[in-house]
Amino acid sequence: MFNFTDNRKSIKEISSMFENAKLIVDDSYQRRSVWSEKDKIRLIETVLLNLIIPVLFFWKADTDPETGESITHIVDGQQRIKALCSFVNNEFKLKPQYLLDATTKKKYANKFFKDLDPEDKKALWNYQLMVIDIDPVATRADIITMFNRLNLTDYNLNDQEKRNSMSGEFAALARELSDAPIWEEKHLFTTTDVKRMKDVEFCASLILLYKKGIIDQTDQTALNQAYEELQEGYTDAESDKEAIFAAIDLIPRFFISPEVTKFLKKKTQLYTLFSVVFYMQREKIEVGEKQLTNLQHFVDLYAVFSNDMDLSEQIVDTEKVLFDRLKKYKLASSEGLNKHTNRMIRYSVMKNFMFDMDTELECAANTLLEKMKAAGVQAEADIEDEE
Repeated sequence: MFNFTDNRKSIKEISSMFENAKLIVDDSYQRRSVWSEKDKIRLIETVLLNLIIPVLFFWKADTDPETGESITHIVDGQQRIKALCSFVNNEFKLKPQYLLDATTKKKYANKFFKDLDPEDKKALWNYQLMVIDIDPVATRADIITMFNRLNLTDYNLNDQEKRNSMSGEFAALARELSDAPIWEEKHLFTTTDVKRMKDVEFCASLILLYKKGIIDQTDQTALNQAYEELQEGYTDAESDKEAIFAAIDLIPRFFISPEVTKFLKKKTQLYTLFSVVFYMQREKIEVGEKQLTNLQHFVDLYAVFSNDMDLSEQIVDTEKVLFDRLKKYKLASSEGLNKHTNRMIRYSVMKNFMFDMDTELECAANTLLEKMKAAGVQAEADIEDEE
């Protein structure tokens, strides 16, 4: 067993430790720090009102026997500490719409730290935070257990957050892939997704997709095994990393219109596109204008398609080929999304639309779209008549 001691540290002490890397966050087991601007501003407001903020938990992980210098881990409280350091570094201002107290709103609205009165600055620097220091004899395993326990009061850790407590080469690559700029630039994950590490989970699935091809992921077994079995000895890590980053760099080429962007923001469709891109890598196929145009055709058709449509008497054979593909894709996107069979159907249909469209099928895509739009308009009119 190990002990705890109560302590207090000023914001100045904590920010200095953090800025000088004497106080760190161990990302190998902690969930993401994703506070909204509103959260940060309300924390600063609490400090300026001299009210109490929740206790922090620190663990002195290692001490240099020669110099006495030590590294302390933030076990709980990283978001509060990052927000405080960000404010004193003038990285955000106190927007009035997020301030709750009328007095602080009147006095501090739209102010950065640099704009505060000298007395307010001194008070903020000297504000005392309550700290629980965990005995240095605690092991890393003890700390991970404690971190998970502390966060159970917030919400239960999801599967990916539990996996993130496992260090290793596979875990490190998944986290590195999740830092690629595209995810934020294209807004592919929400703030909640990132906080719950859904972006890391998606990137871990991309590693499996590249290494093993399309597999069944109706449960967490495949990811759990990868995290466990590839903690060490992941001999292909560098080559896999290079190939997957190359695919990630290629993905923005496909965001050719607002309609396609909206379609690809759905993780199911984005995963399918990655399946096609990995196929292109294997076959050494370059992205051409024809493939992008055909992807646009596919998305336009899919947007107006409905399982209830009956165009059997209105469409010719070439249009029926495309209509049947859309029907298969729709069904494979409606349930059992991570089943191997449904993933394969989506992959095949998207690939066929992009690479197996001759001139006749391309013309059929245009005429089918018009017929489907007309059928949709007629269906809406029928509903209005019934009402």
